[in-house]
Amino acid sequence: MTILDRPKIDALIDYQLYDADQHYYEAEDALTRHLDKEFKNAVRWADIQGRRTLIINNKLLTVVPNPTYDPVGVPGSLEKYFRAENTEGLAIRDIISMQSIQPEYRDRDARVRRLDQQGVELAWLLPSLGLGIEEMLCDDPKSAHAIFTAYNRWLDEDWGYDRDGRIQTGPLISLLDPAEAEKELARVLNLGAKFITMRPAPVATPGKHRSPGDLAHDRVWAMIAEAGIVCSIHAADSGYNKYLGDWGESTAYTGLKSTPLTEVLSIAIERPIFDMMAAMICHGVFDRHPTLKVATLELGAAWVGELHRRLRITYGKSPQLFGSDPSESFREHVWVAPFYEDLVTSLRDHHGADRILLGSDWPHPEGLSEPRAWVGDFMGLTDAERRLSLRDNLKFLSGR
Repeated sequence: MTILDRPKIDALIDYQLYDADQHYYEAEDALTRHLDKEFKNAVRWADIQGRRTLIINNKLLTVVPNPTYDPVGVPGSLEKYFRAENTEGLAIRDIISMQSIQPEYRDRDARVRRLDQQGVELAWLLPSLGLGIEEMLCDDPKSAHAIFTAYNRWLDEDWGYDRDGRIQTGPLISLLDPAEAEKELARVLNLGAKFITMRPAPVATPGKHRSPGDLAHDRVWAMIAEAGIVCSIHAADSGYNKYLGDWGESTAYTGLKSTPLTEVLSIAIERPIFDMMAAMICHGVFDRHPTLKVATLELGAAWVGELHRRLRITYGKSPQLFGSDPSESFREHVWVAPFYEDLVTSLRDHHGADRILLGSDWPHPEGLSEPRAWVGDFMGLTDAERRLSLRDNLKFLSGR
């Protein structure tokens, strides 16, 4: 079944959607508008070979090719590529369509009007370039936390964390310095944040890495659980490209640019989230914080069945090493937004319809043209399961 003959069954959806993965494109001063003067040299714009780009911690930003986002990819213009229907063998640059940046990508009022047109009652909006900066700052935790705080202040100012029940945004939280993470988390919770955003990665502190399940971070997890909010884990630069160097590949993270081995290994998507969820479960985070809720966004669902399989096998071998059944813990605490190229019925069978989220990735070109373009891919579910996935699960997580 190709894009052309995939069912577009919109008439069966007589309710508005809840979309767990939309994006804004950051204002050019998102990192600097509220940045303490002590750290002014940590972020700067530069013109390099005729291209305006960002230098962060004396490193060239590579997670996006054009951090000004003007021009930017048309929403959904890479659908043929990501559905693996690139029969002509075209490069991404020859598939993607470009446009000038639209008002709704950076203006909150324009986005709400666009949500009305899309039939979306509530959307979680997430970072674009913001998801690429922690890896660039791992060797300088002090600057990292200062920049994250400045970013979160900009986010509240331009978009709001939860102003009117239409848009919720997730402030970025880094675990590099647990005390600073707790301080920033307390600040954004006080301002009404309903979810926070992290990257799927070990905590890469200078000289030593930690698991996110390390006891050093327990107060952060406790604060999230006690507040009743959600920890969203979104695709980002997770630092995994370093493993490609062992196979003779480039270790530079360059967003949509990829090689066959990078794609087959899913080094930026499935591997990091599989590892992070395994670490959180095996290191007892959910046992110690039984009300903690996690949502995995723009990380697909192909890894879910394999993680359940590995958890079941390991538990069968060594049940005494776990505080509870790890596969059941995974299902209880983690909600998953599949990719449109994933089989939604397979995710349901492995993880349950009550743990599936709609995540359109709008307006990114690798997402879909509109959130409702997803509906045909959910037709394998029952009516009740479909409503859970397209609306009610996120309605619950968002506190509505």
